[in-house]
Amino acid sequence: MKIIRVFPRKTRLTPDDENVRVACEPGFFDVADEVHVSVLFEEDLPKAERLAKAWSKIAPVRIGGVATGTRGGDFIPGMYVKRGAVITSRGCPNRCWFCSVWKREGNEIRELSIVDGWNVLDDNLLRCSEKHVRDVFAMLHQQSEPVQFTGGLEAAALQDWHIDLLVKLQPKQMFFAYDTPNDWEALQYAGRKLNSAGLHWHPGYYGLTV
Repeated sequence: MKIIRVFPRKTRLTPDDENVRVACEPGFFDVADEVHVSVLFEEDLPKAERLAKAWSKIAPVRIGGVATGTRGGDFIPGMYVKRGAVITSRGCPNRCWFCSVWKREGNEIRELSIVDGWNVLDDNLLRCSEKHVRDVFAMLHQQSEPVQFTGGLEAAALQDWHIDLLVKLQPKQMFFAYDTPNDWEALQYAGRKLNSAGLHWHPGYYGLTV
């Protein structure tokens, strides 16, 4: 089955294979069995609706993505994010008032099948079971590209055995969530622990998501 994926805007994680279209209506030679319009930002929903109407002329259209509130299923590499990006779990137990993750994906972690990738986008990887986390790190050790954690790690969930895994892995970069002032103490503590373990925190190497 040929599926054309349409995105209202391009980001650094938008796939770039031959069946991807960005912010455009179908061309003369576009043929597909299905068209999936994937929406990341809520402000793009009106544009997504217009694109869906335009693409419905060539095939049945489905609209999905984070902005729609659609619950995510199994992760398919390269389908809606660029190859190399990987999601190994969904959901978060924290129930933060400002966050839509637990409302969309559930407030219990759902561990997915682990597939190859080097840029981990999980909602809250450090809240997964120890077996799952260790299996994810084992997969990351097999990658030929520098490893990144750009989904945002939770400093308050960081444990000593997580740090041991990170030291062995030596990721290129990892972001820690800094959503409220209450996160600052845990971030400072995590920074000291990482520095003591030999993972040096400095601009351009280990970052904070704000």
